[in-house]
Amino acid sequence: MRTLQQKLEVTANILIIVVAVLLGTVLIQKYLLRKPTESVRVQPVTGSKINLSDVNWANQRKTLILALQTQCHFCNESAPFYKRLVQAIQGKNVKLLAVFPTGIEESTAHLKDLGLTGFEVKRSTLESLQASGTPTLILTDDKGEVTNFWVGKLPPEKEDEVINKLKGD
Repeated sequence: MRTLQQKLEVTANILIIVVAVLLGTVLIQKYLLRKPTESVRVQPVTGSKINLSDVNWANQRKTLILALQTQCHFCNESAPFYKRLVQAIQGKNVKLLAVFPTGIEESTAHLKDLGLTGFEVKRSTLESLQASGTPTLILTDDKGEVTNFWVGKLPPEKEDEVINKLKGD
């Protein structure tokens, strides 16, 4: 009887060790040896063509696309800068195009609530603009090709850079 009890004890101990080793291996692989997931940020590429349906690029020398979202607090905080953009392009052959992933009516109402006018509003995905976040500003030429882009809420010197690019040439 005693030997049977000893054999059961040894077998149980061996099983406990095997389970502990297997569990340890799984945990090590999951938490210590895993490769950090790299978030791939999609950005416009200078010279690439923006694919937006029913936009006639040739009507303007430049088009500034603002990729925005209604719930984006950085977009909303940038409203004073967007007002400056409207003033800066007066008399210039530049179009301001606000692109939202939401419906046009909702987007237009949102711009109006922010006190923004002078924007043509379109609906499109961020992916079609080669953008992964908002706000993203994309400057295109008369062929719809990207000449410059800016991502995020811009500091004052970058805001001035955007305005100078719109006024220049």
